[in-house]
This record gives sequence, structure tokens and C-alpha cells, in this order.
Amino acid sequence: MRLKPAQSRGFVQGAWWPRSTHLTDELPALLAALSRRLDHIDRIIYDENSWSPAPSCINHAGNTVALRPSSDQSSNTLAITGEKVGRLVLLVVPPYTEPVFAYATIMTAASPRDVSTADKLLAIGAREAEDRRLALLAQHRWESEGGALRHRGDKSVRPRSTGKRDGVRRG
Repeated sequence: MRLKPAQSRGFVQGAWWPRSTHLTDELPALLAALSRRLDHIDRIIYDENSWSPAPSCINHAGNTVALRPSSDQSSNTLAITGEKVGRLVLLVVPPYTEPVFAYATIMTAASPRDVSTADKLLAIGAREAEDRRLALLAQHRWESEGGALRHRGDKSVRPRSTGKRDGVRRG
């Protein structure tokens, strides 16, 4: 994680490269690093399509931090709110990103002069961003419905047998 200097402007105020898409596994280290600069963190707003399902809150340093999924949040950002800082937006570099590109992206996003959008920082075009969003929606829908495992051995979803073998006669 890397942050811009406190009074810098831009679409994002820094960048973070988590190791997975499991928000609750990744947040403790991020919150520990951010709490040095932000003091008290109240809420984290994240794109619900970019992360595995998460609880509505987690505990950090004796405080409860609310986790709010949002379909309006940019797919590669995380918004952190607190009393003193207001709102801090971090670029989230996807965990599968090649390390050299991830490092360059984080350094660019943390530059005080950079005013790029999240998609521009990640070199994502408009069509690719929409394709990625739709693919993530389909994947999360598939997983929330149980994926392939739900149907394995579940007799209620198998087609009913009519006693006939689709027009094939046995002699």
C-alpha cells in the first residue's frame, strides 16, 4: 500500500495490492497500516462484485468498522471513511496482477501529481471494464447459487423420468 501526501488531489489518494479477493482476510493489515495516518476508521465501502462476500462489520483496534458493499463503487477502488480524514479512496490493484506492473501502478497512483482514474491507472479500456464487470457479476451469481456443487446429487433438480427413453425402444 502506498498513499499520496495528505493534501494531494486526484481520483485516488493511493493504491493497495491485496493478495486475494477475500476482503476480511486482507483488511486487518490494511487497517493497521492506514490507522497510523487516519486514526479512527468508521467505514469501508467496496465494490461487491470485486470481492468475496463479507460480513457487515469487522473489529479493528477495539473499534467496529462497518463494511458496506456497493454496486456504485468503482470496481477497482475502496473508499475508507473516518472522523479526521473524511473519505479516502484507494486504487485496488487486482491480486493476479503481474508484480512489475502492480508496482508501477502503485507508484503512479501515489504520485502527488497523478489525477488518473482507476481504469486508466490499470490500463483498462471502457469495453474491457464493462466485460470484466459483467464476468464478475456472472461469477458471483454462479457462486451464490451454489455453482456446480449445488446440483451434484440433488434429485430435485434432475429431469423427471417418464419411463420412456426419449423414443428409444428396448427389445
